[in-house]
Formats: sequence, structure tokens, C-alpha cells
Amino acid sequence: MSSINNTIINTYRNNNTLDSTSWLLQLSLWPLRIVCPLLIIFCPIANWICIHIFQSRIYNRSSSKWYFIFIAIFDTIYVLVTAPLIFLITLEIYILNWNILLCKFIVFLNYLSCQISAGLLACLSIDRLVATSCLLLYRYHCTTNISKYVCSFVILILSIINSHYLIGYTIDLDGYCSIRYYKWYENIYSYLNIVYLLSYSIMPFTIISICNLFIVINVCRNKSHMKKKNLLKKSILTTSNQNGEGIINAPHCCFSTTFDKNEVPINNNNNNTFQLQRYSNESKHDMFVPVHENQIINKTIDSISEWQLQRQNRLSEKLLLDVEQPINPIQPSSIQNNSLSSPRDRLLSSQQLSSSSTYSQKMWYN
Repeated sequence: MSSINNTIINTYRNNNTLDSTSWLLQLSLWPLRIVCPLLIIFCPIANWICIHIFQSRIYNRSSSKWYFIFIAIFDTIYVLVTAPLIFLITLEIYILNWNILLCKFIVFLNYLSCQISAGLLACLSIDRLVATSCLLLYRYHCTTNISKYVCSFVILILSIINSHYLIGYTIDLDGYCSIRYYKWYENIYSYLNIVYLLSYSIMPFTIISICNLFIVINVCRNKSHMKKKNLLKKSILTTSNQNGEGIINAPHCCFSTTFDKNEVPINNNNNNTFQLQRYSNESKHDMFVPVHENQIINKTIDSISEWQLQRQNRLSEKLLLDVEQPINPIQPSSIQNNSLSSPRDRLLSSQQLSSSSTYSQKMWYN
């Protein structure tokens, strides 16, 4: 009697444990039953929007658009194949055992789509690394056609690698989709899993991690370089403004050392003046620097009108204040009153007028 009671108690306990485990199993399946239909509905819509965006005119010249387009396509294939399969398995419906074609193609598309997505992500990381580190190489060699060819090559190679799923998986004698029908395939299947592990997870993860690390380093380096360049440009602009408005005291022997490398001094010995031509990235400045008692005054002329006005003032000073070359003014009334009787007088007067005009032109250009 005691043995019978023990067996009854043990069976009752086993039934209770089975009921508890089945209840926990059913509870854990509900998140999958909720998430899988949502993925089936929203994933194709989101990927279609992504494809539509990358086919717009904004990304016509972008080499990365084909990577995003093919990744969106194969992600959609993976979701539409895998999510219904998982959802039906939670309901204890095994569609892989229904037909040999379903057995082969569902397994093939499942492995192929996830491997292609991982491989294209690795290629996209390489493309972004070239774009941030080698700009000339990216501009001339990383075009949209090349990215299309790379995507086609990756899809072709991975399709060939995963073609063994179309051969090995079939319906066995018990009516299940498995690899046990062919003994040779069952023996090499463990090695094929290593290839799948390398092509799906290890190699893409390594390439993506290394490329992203170098991308972050290059972006930070470019930002620091741009900050230094902007600070240098601001300092040059401030110093140039200060030099244009201030007064610099320097001896005459050190005159050439007080100017920048982009300033070309031109000495005018007539009035002890120096004409400078300053070349910068933004504009060209002409400066007339008079020298008085070892004191140099910079006068920067920024506009064309001021430059012409300064030039006319210098010309008038030369015409009025130059003692070494006196210029007699020509009175038009005296010319009109004097009659030119002979041709010789006319010739002499024309020569004088031409000489005076050429002299004024020389003074103007000086």
C-alpha cells in the first residue's frame, strides 16, 4: 500500500511540474506572438520608405545609397520569412514539414538574407571609412556604379556559399525537414556551420568595429584641425586689422622686416614713399607708406575709390610741391590769343602739348 501511495504522489508531483512548465512556456511565447505580427506589418513599410528616400535626387551621387537600398531589401526578406515562421511555431504549426520546397527555400532565404545584410553593412563601413580618411580616393573611385557592383558581387558570392542549404535540407523518412536524409551532408554540416558563423557574425563584426573606430578617430581629428584653422584665421584677421590702422615705429634699415611675407615693398625715391602690395586670401590691398623721421605710417586702402583718391592727391602733391622738376602751368587764354602764323610754329606748339601730356601721364602712372 505504501508503494502505491508513493507512486500516486510522484505522478501527482510530475503532473504539477509539467503543468507549471507548460504554463511558463505558454507565457513566454506571448511576446513573440505580439512582436512578430507587428514586425510583419511595420518592417516592410519602414524599409520601403527608406528605399524611396535613397532613390531621391538628394542621394543620386552618394556611393552609399545602394548599400542602404539592398540592406533594406534583404532585411525585409528576412523579416517576411522568419517572423511568420516563428509565429506559427509558437502556435505549434510547422510549415517546414508541409512541403519539400518550403523546407528548402525557407531555410535558404533565412540564412542568405541575414548573411547578405551583415556583409553589406561591412562594405558600407569600409565605404564610410574611405570617405572620411581618403577624400581623393573616395571622390574618384567610390562612385554609385562601383557600390552597385560591390553589392551585386557580395550577393552572388553569399548565394553560392549558402546554396548547400538547397541541397542538404529535405523531408526525411519521418516527415521532418532536416539534414538526416543525406549522411554525407550530415557529416560535413558542422564545418558548414563554422563557415556560416564566420560569414555572418565574426568577420562582419570585426570589419564594422575596426572601421567605426577609425571613422571616429578621423572625425575627431578633422574637427580639431578645423578648430585650429579657424582660430588661426581669426588671429590673422585681427592682426591685419591692427596693422592697417595702427602706427608702427621702426628704423629705416629694418623696414623690410616689418612686413609680412605676402607684402611686396616698392620704393619711390622721389618723395621718400613706399608703395606696398599686400596679397591675402580675401582681397588685394595697396598701401602708400610715407617715411618721415624713421616713422612708418600704414594707410590701408580698402576700396577702389579711396585708392584712386589717394593716387590723385599724390599726383597733385607732385605737380605742386616738386621743386626739382618745375612745371609751368598752361593757360588756355594765352594759347587762344596767340595766333599761329607759320606751320613751323604750329609744329612746335603741338610738340610742346604732346610733351606736356606725356609728362602728365608719366606723373600719373608714377
